[in-house]
This record gives sequence, C-alpha cells and structure tokens, in this order.
Amino acid sequence: MDIPELNKRLGKVIQQSQNFDNGRIMVKIAISAFTLLRQRVQETGVDAKGQKYRPYSTKDMFFSCKSFVKKSACEALLDSKEKRKELEWRTVKGHKLPILEGGYKKWRELQGRRTDIVNFSVTNAMWNDINVEKSGLVSKPADHMRGIAIIGAKQELEKKKLAGNTKRRGNILDLSASEIEDLKLKYKVQELQIFRENGII
Repeated sequence: MDIPELNKRLGKVIQQSQNFDNGRIMVKIAISAFTLLRQRVQETGVDAKGQKYRPYSTKDMFFSCKSFVKKSACEALLDSKEKRKELEWRTVKGHKLPILEGGYKKWRELQGRRTDIVNFSVTNAMWNDINVEKSGLVSKPADHMRGIAIIGAKQELEKKKLAGNTKRRGNILDLSASEIEDLKLKYKVQELQIFRENGII
C-alpha cells in the first residue's frame, strides 16, 4: 500500500469515527453501561466501590394504605378492630395515622420485597424509566459523536426518586472499575473494527 492510498484509508477511518455510526456506538455503550450497573445493584445490592448499600431503615414509621403497592398487605394490618387497636396511632397534620414497627424494612417485607440487600426496587418504575437521555424524541447525536452519553430518568417522579436515592446512598448510577474496563474494551473493539474495514490492520 503506497502513502496516498494509506492517507486515503486513514481519511475514511477519521470520517467514520466522527460520523453518526460513532454516535450509535456511544448510545450502545451507554445502554450496556446501564445494563451492567443495574444488574449489579439489583442483584447484589453493591455500589460501584464494591460495598453493600446501608441496610433499609427499621425505625418505626407512619403509614397509610395509599403508600402500599400491595394493598392487601396493608388491609391485613387494619382489617379488624382488634388489629387496629393493637397499633399505636398519632395525629399528623390533622390525619390520624398508625405506626408501623420495623419501619421501611418491615413495609417492604409485608409486600414481599427483598430486604436482604438494598436494590432500590419496589415497582421497578424508576429503573425502567432510566435510559440514555434524549431531547424530545430525538437523541443528541452531536453529544454522542463527541463521546458523551448521559444516562438519566425521563419522568419527573422518577427523576425525584433517583435524586432522593442518590442523596441518601450516593450516586447509584456510578460504574465500577471492572465495568469501566469492560466498556473500554468493547469501545476499543468497535474502533479497531473501523480500521479493519478500511484494510489498515
């Protein structure tokens, strides 16, 4: 291969690295990143540094059936006068509310949710709402081509949940060192493919 031909092929590599294909690669990498971290957090309850998240609170809390996802679990606590009498009640902002001993951990247990690990999952609405951020219905290809892909929640309620969880437990969307290395390898493989397609390696 002579110099002019090499330069021509290198020019194609540069062009392909900056075109929308690179943007698609960045979107794929961002989606892969989120898949890896979601799997780690939901299945193991471990943060990006390999530490278990602080356990769910066992501090007594007020409750109402509105807060329960599984309404039958709440109704079972209040379905008779005897059961209601056994509970401690307090008036909060004009509303009489019962106290749940065992706090948020117990609240989760009553609804069949995991309490052995903290996985930020009750209905999975927050996790299902998180994706590569978009502007309207169109992705931001210019950002992706510059190597920027932002993962975040779309709906306001889920944004608030994510912000609240982050405030209490740290950035739950951080990647671990091993996840970053996996993604770097994947990205390099994609870049090498562009060189191979142009007959340079």
